[in-house]
Amino acid sequence: MLPLEYAIIAFIIGAFAGILRDYRATTKASSFMAFLGALALLYQVYYVYTNGPVSGSVFGLPVHIDGLSAIFLFIVGIVSLGSAIFAIGYMDHHEKRGKGWVYAVAYNTFIGSMALVVTVSNLEWFVFSWELMTLSSFVLIFWKEEKKDLDASFKYYLTMHFFDTIPLFLLLGLASVLTGSIHNLSYSAIQQALATASPLQRGLFYGLFLIVFMTKAGIVPLHYWLPDAHPAAPSNVSALLSGIMIKTAVYGLLRFDWGMAGYNTLLGYIVAGLGIATLTVGTLYALRETNSKRLLAYHSVGQMGYIWLGIGIGMVLIPHGGTLAAIGALGMFAGLFHAINHAIFKGALFLEAGAVEYATGTVELNELGGLGPLMKSTALATFFASMAISGIPPFNGFISKWLIYVSGFQSGNYFLAFGAVMAAFISAATLASFIKFYTAQFGGEMKRYEHVKEVPAVMQLGEWILAALTLFIGIFPFTVVKFLNDGVATVNHGLTAPVTHNVYKIGFNSVTFLPIVFIILLGIVFFIVYAYFKPLKGPTARPWDCGATSINEDEYKVLAEDYYLKYEEKIGHFYAFTDWAYSFGKGIIDHIVKAYLWIASYFVKIVDTPYTKIEKVSDLYSLEVMYLDEETFRPVVRLFRIVRDVLPGLRLGTFIALAIIVVAIIVGIIVWL
Repeated sequence: MLPLEYAIIAFIIGAFAGILRDYRATTKASSFMAFLGALALLYQVYYVYTNGPVSGSVFGLPVHIDGLSAIFLFIVGIVSLGSAIFAIGYMDHHEKRGKGWVYAVAYNTFIGSMALVVTVSNLEWFVFSWELMTLSSFVLIFWKEEKKDLDASFKYYLTMHFFDTIPLFLLLGLASVLTGSIHNLSYSAIQQALATASPLQRGLFYGLFLIVFMTKAGIVPLHYWLPDAHPAAPSNVSALLSGIMIKTAVYGLLRFDWGMAGYNTLLGYIVAGLGIATLTVGTLYALRETNSKRLLAYHSVGQMGYIWLGIGIGMVLIPHGGTLAAIGALGMFAGLFHAINHAIFKGALFLEAGAVEYATGTVELNELGGLGPLMKSTALATFFASMAISGIPPFNGFISKWLIYVSGFQSGNYFLAFGAVMAAFISAATLASFIKFYTAQFGGEMKRYEHVKEVPAVMQLGEWILAALTLFIGIFPFTVVKFLNDGVATVNHGLTAPVTHNVYKIGFNSVTFLPIVFIILLGIVFFIVYAYFKPLKGPTARPWDCGATSINEDEYKVLAEDYYLKYEEKIGHFYAFTDWAYSFGKGIIDHIVKAYLWIASYFVKIVDTPYTKIEKVSDLYSLEVMYLDEETFRPVVRLFRIVRDVLPGLRLGTFIALAIIVVAIIVGIIVWL
């Protein structure tokens, strides 16, 4: 029995915790079972790391866990571990909303489905797990049932329906054509069929999967759902959405579009180009945000751009072989490394935003301040994670970003080198953004929050499980080199990145970083500076208000919205263009929905269901709108129900006559269609 199976059992038990009825008992029990399930997932990763790939079944589902699956299963396990521990205390904050049983079912289903997405070895079950992941995450986004959450959840679900579900079902059909059977959709069978497929079939395979994974990853221009969806969910769920769910798209990109369909340099250029655009747009939009969770959500868009750039560098260079292939393997290694790092530090940041919300009741940076002395543990954890996402050594984000720069610079390709330059520049914007994020919450003094206390210990533990890893991996990156290279080798026929490493260093060719030496030198410099400029203790004074004594002292601060106002004005044309692009993308969804419902209206007319004109997505909120397929079969189902209800009182001749009428109506509908 695989440890993965024990994990799924734990998630199932956690989902049934709703039978406890009491809200607190339900949320704590379900979160604890999610914690146990996460431990089982991490043990499964350790088993594969030490013993090699494993195959088997989980309740009849075929699974295969290799080096690539292990990387993403680790991401699922480690972020879920921190999130579940944090949730034991945090979910008390939402007690007034009730519905603990909904949380229990959706939360555990969400984690379990993501674990299956990265481990199943059959396309049918991949699609099933993917759709289960989408549905459960939709429930969690909508869980609070506030107006803004309703908007976010509908936008998310409709986007996934049109750009994920439909392409995936088309891919199921394409795969069945390629293999010759709907019952033989194992990954190995599809890969063999693709080897002899026509260029058109391979192109469809590449393109449809690319659309699916762009949408789920929040890649520009399909990113518009993410900044609204992530903040709408509870913070422990936001950590899963941003830390894990959007990474499943990276897994799919490498598993299907690269490892299964084969090398494609054009695909590499597309992926790298999308990465450059995404890291730029996401980060610059985050720079002007004042809601901490929206700021983090936009940075999820930006950091996914870094990951796609690294993966794209690998896809472009590996097919060339030789030295370029080695540099390409380094880029793919760096992209996977950043996927792990982003999962860790972004999971920590969302939990920390949740801790501040728990303590103060708000996530608006303009309203926060002075929390540093009051929430020292959370402040330090936030500092660690903020430095990590900004790419500051010796935290983990620096190593993976630095390797992306190195692979781009050494590629000899102007386009990829440009991408590396943009990535380095945008890291400066990321640092600026997190200076605002940190200081707006923990800097200064505010009487409004002088009675705020640190969050419960269980929540701090959840934060620090992830925050501590940002420093540990940053200082000892050699601990993950083999782990990452196993994943690179899985999709590149054994090719690994020639990363030099030991306890003291990590590097590529002549470019080397010594994290431990850096820590020692940094410590010496800090000690000298502190000793020389040691702050003097003396009397404190109130700020001078120029005689305006009626002004509240809490107003003596720079608002978060003013930090980079002049800079934002300088690039106003960029924001104007991307705002237009955002509106354009949202408009596409509105028009698709209108077209869908226009078609559906003709089916609705068959039965006595009133049809209401739909102009935009928001019109759906107050209406009961049926699916197209439901309206197609609904008349037939109604007729059969009538037959069922009146059958006991009918004679044989009447029954035959009624059956003929039913058949005639069905034939008539088919002909009319």
